[in-house]
Amino acid sequence: MAGNAYTYLNTLITEGSFSRAARALQITQPSISQYMRRLEEEMGAELVDRTAKPLRLTYAGECFIKTEREIEQLKLKRDRIIADISEGVRGHVTIGSSHYRSTFFLAEVLPIFRREYPGVTVSLAEGTTKELEDFALDGVTDLSIVIAPLYRNELEYAELFYERYLLAMSPESRAAQLVPEVAPGEYPVMPFTNLNGEPFITIKQGQKFHNLYEDLCRSTHTTPRIMLESESPVAALHLASAGLGATFVTQTLAKRCHPAQPVRYFRIDPPQAARKVVAAYRKEGYLSKAARSLIEVMRRVAENDFADG
Repeated sequence: MAGNAYTYLNTLITEGSFSRAARALQITQPSISQYMRRLEEEMGAELVDRTAKPLRLTYAGECFIKTEREIEQLKLKRDRIIADISEGVRGHVTIGSSHYRSTFFLAEVLPIFRREYPGVTVSLAEGTTKELEDFALDGVTDLSIVIAPLYRNELEYAELFYERYLLAMSPESRAAQLVPEVAPGEYPVMPFTNLNGEPFITIKQGQKFHNLYEDLCRSTHTTPRIMLESESPVAALHLASAGLGATFVTQTLAKRCHPAQPVRYFRIDPPQAARKVVAAYRKEGYLSKAARSLIEVMRRVAENDFADG
């Protein structure tokens, strides 16, 4: 019974009802109902508040699922350690990444990793910065590509590379025309105060881009005119090139993404520290040989392609 306890109870709370949980688990509703009754009899306490809509855990249920989650993570750690005792690099790695990072970094990393480590399979989980940290903390991913400093103190990280923030906008925008061109390969400087009252495309909360926008507005007493919020820096860049407003990008994105319409990039004044891109993972977790090998390939690709970012 213990083997299915975490899965059944977690699915019940996630789905919110016995009928939906049964469908998700591909079993009958009486089966999961009987299972939970037997489990509660074994524990000597109710684990699910059946009067709540949707279902929620009782205090006993919260204690139970927390412990079961820790047991599952220990089992996973055990399996990874045992797998690493054998020679060679094999197994499976789940990596967390933003859609932007998947497109403009992992698309280059993963083919190289597959050639060098054919015994390792890789799966991808995408989300916002905060979601990706939660994925790593909860064991959904073995590691997540995020930006330091981290939101979650329970994580540690391996440094991958640095990349600079830039402003992007259409060459036809008023702010862009105020700043003269510079030598090819260089970025002119754009005072953020030039964007006061100018159209701007922000990135939704939960990503470092949003924090950067709020910090600059506060520190420079500047209030751009927000035209829209986007979940994707890539989409924001394309919209900026179409003349809808300025937006933030990274130097990596400026180098790798090529919108159909012209776009100009600017360094930001006041200067912003380059952001540190890292692979975050649980402090108490175990990084398998496969995960450590993936980190090394990411570092190598970053060194070759993004060294100046």
